[in-house]
Amino acid sequence: MGISFRNIQNVVAYVRKPSESILSTKKLTTPINTESLRYAGAKAQEQMPYVFKIHNNGLKRLYPQETSSFNCAMSDLEKFRLKGLDSTANLNEQELEQLYSHLRQNFDTKSFTLVSLGVRPAMATIHSPIISKIKSPNFDTVVCDYKDVIMDFVINKKAALENIHKNKDFYTQRLNLVKTASDEDIYKILIGENSPLKTRNNNDDIIGMIMGFPRKNNLIFQIERSAGVHYTLRSNPKKYKEALLKELQSSDYAYAKFDDNLKNEVEKAVNSISSIKSAKELGLPDQYVFINFVDDIPEIARINKKIRKTLPKLKKINEENQKAKDKEFYDNLFISDPQKELQDFIKALQQELGDSKSMTNALSDNPFNNVF
Repeated sequence: MGISFRNIQNVVAYVRKPSESILSTKKLTTPINTESLRYAGAKAQEQMPYVFKIHNNGLKRLYPQETSSFNCAMSDLEKFRLKGLDSTANLNEQELEQLYSHLRQNFDTKSFTLVSLGVRPAMATIHSPIISKIKSPNFDTVVCDYKDVIMDFVINKKAALENIHKNKDFYTQRLNLVKTASDEDIYKILIGENSPLKTRNNNDDIIGMIMGFPRKNNLIFQIERSAGVHYTLRSNPKKYKEALLKELQSSDYAYAKFDDNLKNEVEKAVNSISSIKSAKELGLPDQYVFINFVDDIPEIARINKKIRKTLPKLKKINEENQKAKDKEFYDNLFISDPQKELQDFIKALQQELGDSKSMTNALSDNPFNNVF
């Protein structure tokens, strides 16, 4: 399904400038047919700057129709039980059904899809033996026993390495490594026997970082935990910020031994807290669940950009799954080798009624034998 250039012209005709955009209270003389934009491609999006490229203070939020298209495509993939993803390539039909059932039961199917497609580096789900059956050179799993609950992390290696490289100053200092430590070395620690992912209470920032949540929010959340600030104080941003700033004066707070650049980044982030909201209020998909202490604009824009780039890939996987399903249907509907089917039928009759020469001759004289 696509979008015609005429439809693009029709939409742009009523959304020519910001004052007449969908952000305005001014009524349009003709409504925009958003249904025709359901699977609009990148080229169409480029030609519709005020419909698809809504910046909202630089956040570059997804247009509601984009979010709807992405969710529709993810739901379509669920119908195929997540088949076609690189992460599930080694699983047979039975294992695929088991994995899908487990993820669906825990509302993790879409998070798993985002990780499989590289939108997010990692995700966590309630432990199940089926997770450990994911065997791919591009994915790793880590079992974390938190005493009260056992969790399985599924990590996209390529996306995780990109995340590590981008936040290398954080990882090296947080893991007490030398600055020259390679991305691979850091990755091996994260998936190793002594992975920091296995100690939830002291490493919330590391967990949040590798799961692809915005950096500044991960840092602030870790300070909240280390300071023992109760989450109910978030309802009063002013007092919450004061409590965190007080923690920054402590000689043993989470980042006290970090270099000045990172400490200054943390202090600036805390000082910028003005309102605290959920990730959903930023227009992100439901699979991003974190507390948004500050608008980490570059991070949110990066997430939205990845989602936009991933939609065509997701659509292609669904198309391939549908083709395979259609082929299977028609293969079962029509007899591929009619002559062989008839011979097999004759043999079955012979075995059932007895292998008599007369019966064989009678069957061979059957005029329908030459129909095919």
